Amino acid sequence: MIIEFSSEHTGSVLMFGKVATDLLKMMGQSGNDEGAISAPDVSSALEKLKTSLSRVPEDESDNDDDIEEKEVSLQTRAVPLINLLEKSAASGGYVMWKPQ
Repeated sequence: MIIEFSSEHTGSVLMFGKVATDLLKMMGQSGNDEGAISAPDVSSALEKLKTSLSRVPEDESDNDDDIEEKEVSLQTRAVPLINLLEKSAASGGYVMWKPQ
């Protein structure tokens, strides 16, 4: 499943369902695949997400000789959503998400 995040003052961001659910829970949301954050609550959700992500250990394997593909970290996957939340908070807009 794909989840689309959008805001009245930004574009949209698409994420895989599992990643989106994990990030939503870090923001203090229920993790449902459809919902919204009202404009006054966007800044709080953003701070919760950043705090939660700072506690998640990043992949420690930085060996360039490793031929295997490396998994993209949750911190990296969260960057587009963080940008959307920051723009929404700055412009006083809401954020919503729904399955695609």
